[in-house]
Amino acid sequence: MDRAATTEAWWAAADAASLRGQLDLREHPLAVATGSQAKEQRERWMMTRWLTAWSPHLAYPVQVHKRESPDFLVDTGTGRVGVECMEVVPESFKQLQAKLSGINSGWVRPAAHHRQGDGRAEWDSPLMRQLLADTYEGSPWIGDEPERLWVEVMRWAVQKKREVLHKPAFAVQPCNVLLLYDNWPLPPVAFIEDVAEEALRDWGGAALDALSAQLMASDAHADFQQVDILREGWLLSFTTTGVQRMRYVPPVAG
Repeated sequence: MDRAATTEAWWAAADAASLRGQLDLREHPLAVATGSQAKEQRERWMMTRWLTAWSPHLAYPVQVHKRESPDFLVDTGTGRVGVECMEVVPESFKQLQAKLSGINSGWVRPAAHHRQGDGRAEWDSPLMRQLLADTYEGSPWIGDEPERLWVEVMRWAVQKKREVLHKPAFAVQPCNVLLLYDNWPLPPVAFIEDVAEEALRDWGGAALDALSAQLMASDAHADFQQVDILREGWLLSFTTTGVQRMRYVPPVAG
């Protein structure tokens, strides 16, 4: 086992059913913890969803160990995978999480009330309105602006973590996965709204292709062979072969 890896596995399973039985999607990302404990809970929250999505496709037996740089080691029947986690959130929002923990959870997606038409979000919390006043409130979203901004934000997050991967303390694995949790305050981006391709807005599908093309053009997969993004019940997986969309939470029956 690499240095910094724990001696005991957080999860160990002989098959997919056993692994899914250990994963509780009801777990809250941050209860009353602070500091390093809060970070660990957030990463566990992310990894639970990643394992849920990928459980049918892993080579068993599987053991998952917690460590740092990368955040998790996944030992499978075909080799070791390193998973590095990152919450993608505005820095100013992140700085206020300690204050928010006294109000609610400290790690939440702001609840937005959308105006009629193309208006931007009107945030229900005075703290959120103050935080976002200089960025997202006061003017309408224009066309595919939310999707284009989403692509730019995700590309920035990948580049930031590529720099981390090249630091001496990072233990590069045979397969390296970057797991992003999209907590950036934007209106719902079209590509996650419905699993049926024909129901997607034109740019919604194009946004995934645009990000995929940018990752390949920048050779991001030379560092992270897989870039996975969690957003509202979906896992969006980017590799050199393209984009795969998977639900980690089944859709609510209507």
